[in-house]
Amino acid sequence: MSHAASQTHATATQTTPHRLLYFFVAFVLLMFFGLIYAWSLFVDPLEAEFGWDRSATSVVFTLSIITFCAGMLVAGALEERTSPRTVMLITAACLGLGLIASAFTESLPFIYATYGVLVGAGVGLGTDVVMSVTLKWFPDKQGLASGAMLMGFGGGTMLLSPVVTTMLGALGWRMTFGALGAVFVVLVGAGAFIMKLPTPEYVKPLLEKARQNATVAAVDMTGSQMVRTPTFWVFMVYLMLVTCGGLALISQAVPAAMELLMGAGAGAGASGAAAGAGASAVLSEAEALMLATAAMGSVSAMNGLGRLINGFIWDKFGYRVCLTWIAVAFAAGMLCCAFAMMGGNFPLLVAGFMLLGLMYGGNMCSMSAMVGTFFGPKYYGINYAIATCQMIPAAIVGPQILALSQMGSGSYLGAFWVFFGVAIAALAVSFFIKPPKAA
Repeated sequence: MSHAASQTHATATQTTPHRLLYFFVAFVLLMFFGLIYAWSLFVDPLEAEFGWDRSATSVVFTLSIITFCAGMLVAGALEERTSPRTVMLITAACLGLGLIASAFTESLPFIYATYGVLVGAGVGLGTDVVMSVTLKWFPDKQGLASGAMLMGFGGGTMLLSPVVTTMLGALGWRMTFGALGAVFVVLVGAGAFIMKLPTPEYVKPLLEKARQNATVAAVDMTGSQMVRTPTFWVFMVYLMLVTCGGLALISQAVPAAMELLMGAGAGAGASGAAAGAGASAVLSEAEALMLATAAMGSVSAMNGLGRLINGFIWDKFGYRVCLTWIAVAFAAGMLCCAFAMMGGNFPLLVAGFMLLGLMYGGNMCSMSAMVGTFFGPKYYGINYAIATCQMIPAAIVGPQILALSQMGSGSYLGAFWVFFGVAIAALAVSFFIKPPKAA
């Protein structure tokens, strides 16, 4: 028995460098998948060429988020019937075809189908299979591994957007779409032949240790078993409350910052209006736009960092501490944004943006860690895809609250107070979340 145990330990020790290789490949792929959030870079060139309005082009992003979730569900089902390599090759085909076809856009329905549907679905397929395969190598570090990988997804927009912007300036939007399509085919295709599942001999000792430490569920639940637990639905409510605030900010960060900087409805009080007027007197519109874009960049940076931080906290201190700090950061961020608007204080607004970026990134990490920790790693692919569907109602409700507030009052201030209430509700819901009972 002792000899067998030492053999197992030796196998795990010898294989350990390989799991770091798979992690590195996953991180790079997720960085590129994160470019789905960089759709806004293509908006101005397309609107300038075709005369489309913002409401029409925003549908592309909405479609991409919906098909992203659908792609994850399909990936989860395919993984159980085929292999990770097959799913990744399908991913490469969707992304390559979607991006290259987008270069031939001449109408809205065409870009809806190519970028909105094909690219969105491809990113969903790829994200799910990459996360699923890699986390099976880390049953003992579900939180940290999830957070570190998702940091790549969250930070991809920030790191790669300047490259895409340069390409747009040098090549134009059509050639940029085509070049990105070729890059995705090569990268994802190569990843398909590198990534593989760990052997049962490698996983067994790590999984046993994780279950002894209660960092992974004692049993693995299928998707149908998971959705029948109260834990899943309470957690879904929590996720939707926090996600709607995060997506709302991501969708309107630049306009909200511009409102404060240019003094348009900067606050309810005279001091806010005065501060806003002062800002507009000093700053040109181009300078204000540069500052507003930098403020949005702080959201992306903190989004990535929040995923890593939360993964560490999840593994070290448990889920309860994670959920609490996320809700508290959400509330604090909304307070900062509200008071910044009232007082015309741009640094305070940036502080609010940073807190909201941290909490949104932490929330995405919690979703992944919860699936593995509460319901086991075996069916992670389909279970994670099911949990991700909370983004669909959140993507519809959150940005609409912010947009309706701005349209109704001419300011984002009211929406920030609404989302402060949403954050308090999320904090209250978090206390009702507890691991499911083993069947």
